[in-house]
Formats: sequence, C-alpha cells, structure tokens
Amino acid sequence: MDLPQAYDADMSSDPLEMVETILSDEGLNFERTPEGEVIFSLKGDWKTYDLWFSWRPEGECIQLCCTLDLPFTEVQLLRLYELLTLVNQRVWFGHFELYQDEIGGNGASVADIVFRHTMAFSPAERPSPMQTAHMINSAAETVDRFYPAFDFLIRGGQSPADAITACLFETVGEA
Repeated sequence: MDLPQAYDADMSSDPLEMVETILSDEGLNFERTPEGEVIFSLKGDWKTYDLWFSWRPEGECIQLCCTLDLPFTEVQLLRLYELLTLVNQRVWFGHFELYQDEIGGNGASVADIVFRHTMAFSPAERPSPMQTAHMINSAAETVDRFYPAFDFLIRGGQSPADAITACLFETVGEA
C-alpha cells in the first residue's frame, strides 16, 4: 500500500472516515458494519485476509485486526499457545492471539487466530493518514510473514519449533 499523500488533518472527528478514504484511494472495497467497524479484504502472499478497523473512543485508540481463518482442534491448543509465544517474541507492532467468542444461546463457540494492532492517542489527537497506512502495511507484512508457521502447525502437523523455524527461513533473490 502506498503511503498517503496529503489529507486534511481535520477531515473528521471519526477516524474511521479517514480509514475509508485511504481504502478508497487504494481501490479496496470496504464496508461499515452496524457496530461501526470498517471491514475490508487484502490480498497477501498466502491468501486474501479479512481485516477490520475499530475506533474505541473510551480508550482513545484505533485497532486493526486480521483473522487468519485457520480452523484448529482442541487437541492442537497447547501447541498453538506455544507457537503464539514463539511468534509474538518476533513481532514488533501488534500481536497474535487466540480469539474465542460464544455465539448464540447454545454455548457454541468460534475460535480463530487473530492479529491485533492498537494505537492509543491523547484525547485531542487522531491517527494520521500516515499512521493508519503504516498500521495496514505492518499488519499485512506481519501476517504474511507468520501465516506459514500457523499453517505448518495446524495443517502440517509440525511442532511449534519446526513451524517457526520454517517461516523464519528467508531467501535471497528470486528463482
């Protein structure tokens, strides 16, 4: 994503309107949910990721989340928590977590691995277009970098140590 050029700093008291402008300028489709979140998809190296921005006025913070959409079993939980620890040690901005939410009244729950990045501001401050674009770029780079580790553990049956090692291998050049 290109860094934004010039936006009116006083564009709106709603920081998510600026997010919508940035996404529009990048040609990305988005939707504002009834809860006030801005949801969009972004093509990564491994898949198309679902992301969403939320503004939390009570905390004066903007939050960007991205779901990995990798279903896992209860048997994989301990190894998954170990991998989360190994991955988060290497993440500079944001973190990965296991998000669980109870749905419906039947006690069923949905769980997913989520990348979450939050920036806090003083009451008179709002995120700049540059900061917002940086959040998107940072999330995309981080999720693309570590998605293979989670995939190797969940689908490939690798140990947490082997999964993190495989995704940290970096090549030089192109074939």
